Amino acid sequence: MTPTLRNSTRSAGLLLLAFLCATFVSADNKPWKTKAYQQWNDKDIQTIMTESPWVKLTTIRRTWLPVPKTEIPPQQQISGGIRELPSVVGAPASNTGASSRESEQPAQELNVSVYWDSSRVIRTASARQRSLHGEMTDSQVEEYAIAPQEEYQIAVSMADMTPFIKNDESFFQANSSLEIRRTKLKLLPSHVVYLKDSGGNLKQAVFFFPKKTSSGPTIVSDETDVEFRCKIADSNLRVGFKPQEMTDQAGTDL
Repeated sequence: MTPTLRNSTRSAGLLLLAFLCATFVSADNKPWKTKAYQQWNDKDIQTIMTESPWVKLTTIRRTWLPVPKTEIPPQQQISGGIRELPSVVGAPASNTGASSRESEQPAQELNVSVYWDSSRVIRTASARQRSLHGEMTDSQVEEYAIAPQEEYQIAVSMADMTPFIKNDESFFQANSSLEIRRTKLKLLPSHVVYLKDSGGNLKQAVFFFPKKTSSGPTIVSDETDVEFRCKIADSNLRVGFKPQEMTDQAGTDL
């Protein structure tokens, strides 16, 4: 091999190695792993809310018509909530009460976002976004993020929340579960809470599941797969979470 050819081969090899290293670094360059939350910007929050292991994006078939807001009974106009829902980048916008002609026909598919809402990463991201836009102070962000969560929380958000408007919290409490693969444990929610935005629109349904039973922790440290199930109209929503991947700089985050 001539010196020129040998040098060209070496250069090509070094370029390939540099590319592979850069790809590896980029693949692991997740904000919840590499940055303090005080450094998260809107792009980081977008990544957390759409690409992190605490978020599952899926679709269901929409077989219903949206309920016009004027036809919602007063008792169904969401009377409370554990907190005002932070405005989250990446969360689907509510379409309750849509009045356009197009909205009168059911869509073939409806996007659904499912969040592991008790996670400190998710809580911190939603609070940090409000801080970036002047809606919370830094001290409020930290207080909100580290507040102890006594139960696991799974939040469901859709652009059209009609099925939740038509059925109250007790219906979904009876028609949802959190299933633990390793122990074959099927958890039923202790309760379900509907959350509204500042305008009074239903934005999320939050399902609460116990962290402990008389037998011990409901999700053990070496658990690999947890599945959330919920019946929504004629669809059976099923999304899986992997606890081993749900870690930040402080460790496992459920």
